[in-house]
Amino acid sequence: MYIGIDFLITPDLGTYVVEVNVGLPGGAQEYELTHLVRFGKPSDIFNRIEETSLRVYGKIFKDYLHGLPFVESLKPFKIWMDGMGPFPDTFHPGLRLEDKWNQYQLISPLLPMPETMIFDPSNLTEGEQFLERKGKIVVKRRVGRGGRGLWVVSDIETLRSQGLTSKRSLLQEYIESKIDGYNFSIRSVAFGGEFMCMYANLSQRSTSNHGVLIFISPGHTLGLAERDFETESFNKRSWEAEIWFGENTPSYLRHNLYEDEVAKTILYLPEDIHRMIQERSVKIERFYESLDLYSLSKACFEE
Repeated sequence: MYIGIDFLITPDLGTYVVEVNVGLPGGAQEYELTHLVRFGKPSDIFNRIEETSLRVYGKIFKDYLHGLPFVESLKPFKIWMDGMGPFPDTFHPGLRLEDKWNQYQLISPLLPMPETMIFDPSNLTEGEQFLERKGKIVVKRRVGRGGRGLWVVSDIETLRSQGLTSKRSLLQEYIESKIDGYNFSIRSVAFGGEFMCMYANLSQRSTSNHGVLIFISPGHTLGLAERDFETESFNKRSWEAEIWFGENTPSYLRHNLYEDEVAKTILYLPEDIHRMIQERSVKIERFYESLDLYSLSKACFEE
C-alpha cells in the first residue's frame, strides 16, 4: 500500500510516528524537489515507484492507485475533510483509516506514538488531568489534515475555551521536534514493502506542514548544515496532482499542489535514526497492507 508516514524527533532523538496517510499522499514530488536543489539534477524516485508497482502489483502505478478498493470514495472524502465538499455518496470501510484515533489504536502497540486520548467535552476533568500530567498538549481533529483545527495548549483555561462540543477531537501529548528555531517533521514514503524516500518540513509556525522543504542526509548528529540558508521557489504542478486529480484539480488546493519552497541546505539525521525511519516506514506499510479493511473499528464520522 502506498503510504506517507509523518515522524517527529525530539532533541534527545526520541522518534515518534504521528500520522499515516493513505491514497496518494504527498512525498515523492517534495523529495524530487529537494534532490533537485541539493544535487542539481532529478532523482529516480518516480522510476522507482513505477518499477516497484510493476514488480509487486503487476500494474503501472496509476492503475495500481485507481484500482484500490476505497479510492472511489477516498478522493471526495479528502475534499470533505477540508470542508470543501459533501460527504461521499459511496462508503468503503477503508475510509476508517482516516480517523486518527483508529490510527493510534492500530500503530501505538507497534511503534512509539505521542500518548493520545479522545477529548470528551462533557468530561473536562479527564482532559484537564491529561494536560496537567503532560504540561503541554495538542488538540487536533480526529478527521482532518493540513494542520486545520490544531491547537497547542499549555493551560486549562485555553483548553476550556476551545468550545468543542463533540468527541471528534483528540488530545495528544506535545512532542517538541525542533532544530535551530524551526519546528520540523519528516515525511517518509513506503510502497510495496520497500522504503521509497523521505524529506523534512521546516516551519516557524506551530505546525510544520507545507513549510520549507529540505533534503535529508545521514550524518553523525542531528542538525542543519547551515543555520542561515537561502531558498528556491517552485510553481509546478505536482506528480501527485497529475495522477490523483487528472485535469480536475480543486482550485483551493493550488498552493499545496503547485507551490513549494526548498531550502538550499541539508538536514542531517544520525545514521541510526535515518535507518530506523526507513525500517519503521516499511513495517507500517506491510502492516497496513495486511489489514482486513472490513474489520476496522468504526470511525467518528459514522456516528
